[in-house]
Amino acid sequence: GLRTVRLGHLPWVGGPPREGAMSERERACDQDMQEVELDEGNDMDEAFQQGECVEVKFDSDEDVPVDSDGEDVGNLQDGQEEGIIDEREVYGDMQGDMSPGVDDAMAHVCHGESVLSVALSPADRRVLLTGGQDDLAVLWGIEEDQGGGLKCVQRHRLTGHTDSVSQVAFSNDGKYAATASYDGTVRIWMPETGELIHTLEGPSKEVEWIMWHPKGHAILAGSADTMAWMWWAPTGKLMQIFAGHAQSVTCGAWGLGGKLIVTGSADRSVIVWNPRGGTPQQHVREVHENTIVSMCSHPEAPLVVTGSEDSSARVIHIETGKVVANLDGHTSSVEAVGFSNCGSSGIFLLATASMDGKIQIWDGKTFDLRSSIKDHVEEAGIVRFKWLPTPTFGSWLCTCATDGTVRVFNALSSQCMSTLRGHSDTVLDLDVALGEVAGAPQLAVVSGSDDKTCRVFTVALGAFAPSAAASSVPMAAPAAAQVPAKTADLSPSSLA
Repeated sequence: GLRTVRLGHLPWVGGPPREGAMSERERACDQDMQEVELDEGNDMDEAFQQGECVEVKFDSDEDVPVDSDGEDVGNLQDGQEEGIIDEREVYGDMQGDMSPGVDDAMAHVCHGESVLSVALSPADRRVLLTGGQDDLAVLWGIEEDQGGGLKCVQRHRLTGHTDSVSQVAFSNDGKYAATASYDGTVRIWMPETGELIHTLEGPSKEVEWIMWHPKGHAILAGSADTMAWMWWAPTGKLMQIFAGHAQSVTCGAWGLGGKLIVTGSADRSVIVWNPRGGTPQQHVREVHENTIVSMCSHPEAPLVVTGSEDSSARVIHIETGKVVANLDGHTSSVEAVGFSNCGSSGIFLLATASMDGKIQIWDGKTFDLRSSIKDHVEEAGIVRFKWLPTPTFGSWLCTCATDGTVRVFNALSSQCMSTLRGHSDTVLDLDVALGEVAGAPQLAVVSGSDDKTCRVFTVALGAFAPSAAASSVPMAAPAAAQVPAKTADLSPSSLA
């Protein structure tokens, strides 16, 4: 069947305009857009509001490249989904740190199925967004309860998706919330009201991931239809389609602070794209021996890092397409990669995390291996991690794993500072935010799990801040001890 996709009649859509198809006003609009940079959010918004659209039709069954990995799935067992492998068959039961009855969470919420993605608003860390395998996303408010603890109050149920909500994300200014789904759509919502403002359509298969532009309201998505898609969220208009991979687009990043787009695929290749023309600037084939599953961009240099199911990571120069460093040492899929937020230490780090349970810490400039953190080894595979914000804790990171734990590490010392328990199954996603209690820093962590819950944890960090000696937080435990997950000075009012 034919599907209609509306494309903004602007330089973002590749190819010259048809002769005689544009009015003088449209030509002026096109000229204006050629001078607009991606990070000029307000100007882009105005330009897209004024621009005209053209309709492009394509047959989703014939024109969309077909995955080359189609295989006969054979006879499925009762209750088994096609293409789904039970992780316990691969990684074992890994129940090492799932302690019955131990719950460090200050609050939790439930979905009908696994909670696949979680996000805290960058504008207000009391606002939580969750997305689940139950086809539902929910906006929650984190509030103080009568007993002095925390509770999550449902503000808005974001309904309408017809398949699992694979990822949720706030724009970097917190103005918009986005939900991506295996139903092939991305939906844009107003966090304050829960109002659906746009349904972004186009992909013919599952949307695997979404990523907001670091400075504006463009949103990028990768799909199992072999393409990446970019929309302008305020208007809902499709800005560009990036077609060039042979299999699912599994990960992506904004390069050079948002000036370029980089995508990784199950076809083992990396493509560097010009956002305006939708054309490849570099197509680096056979970067890995297996599917590329994770990617991050250097905050300043023209570099990206990829992680693969082949247990390796690579550093690629996106202007030359050359692999400049091979980051080896893992023995299983590298599920997450990320550069640190260069904090007060002035040391810039790169972390790679794997299903082998290891976090490898690399020098962010030379890519020499600094340390290997093995607290999860023999107990769990690491699914995701997030670096803490700057300035004081820029070298700390938080992990989630298949053993149901969330852990906080100091990457410089390779020390586990806190282990947060409460989940009874694999923790699939997490987000972090820093706040203050009586002038002392406090970490808030939210995590989503296969146990159908999202849990909210808080960790006191005052003992490790430069002004710790003058704060009201109790003296730190000995260096070998962990930061307590709950202490008397963790005031819920700090979430304000």
